[in-house]
Amino acid sequence: MNDFIAQQFSSYNLFQAAGDVVELNAWVHDDIIDQIKLLNEDPTKIKQHRIKDSKDGPENGYWYNNVPEGWGLPQNARTVGCLLYDAGNYIFPHRDKWKSIKPNGEITGDSFRLVNYVNHTNPSEFCFILDNKIINFEPKRWYAINTQKLHQGMSFVDDVVHLSAALHFDRNCREETTSWLLDSIPFAAGAQDDVKGVACERISQDV
Repeated sequence: MNDFIAQQFSSYNLFQAAGDVVELNAWVHDDIIDQIKLLNEDPTKIKQHRIKDSKDGPENGYWYNNVPEGWGLPQNARTVGCLLYDAGNYIFPHRDKWKSIKPNGEITGDSFRLVNYVNHTNPSEFCFILDNKIINFEPKRWYAINTQKLHQGMSFVDDVVHLSAALHFDRNCREETTSWLLDSIPFAAGAQDDVKGVACERISQDV
């Protein structure tokens, strides 16, 4: 009798298996900064604009109505936008997603954050700290990060550009999110390809 119960993949499974910072085989194009400038100048593309004098983060940020074409993201990505930093701007230390946990233990939703540090990725230019560790990002590459852990950042130079988005495991998009992750995580392979070396020709000959 097979009493195995199938589980639903979640952000907990993702970060437990792959770590708190997961590099993805997904990038933006080299002309991304020019693309961002054009988007930010078009009011029809903007869902929300973060105004200056913000006290808890960068002075300038834009969120878009749709996932821009060629950004390496699936169409079910949400809250896609850019954050623009100058020297002295910072991300206040905080944790995300805990508000979705209710006092009775119920979790009302499951999602995770994607980030793309377009430029000035050296920690001496922009320093991002997750769980007391300085993280080094590859420019223009997407990462999944576990923002349930304490994180913060600070900019030491002007004209820093970051992209961000969220992916959800809601019932109506769980399959799309999971499929995109399996295609995007480096070195992922199907179970049928994982032979643990037992099919190695040398081992067969020795036996």
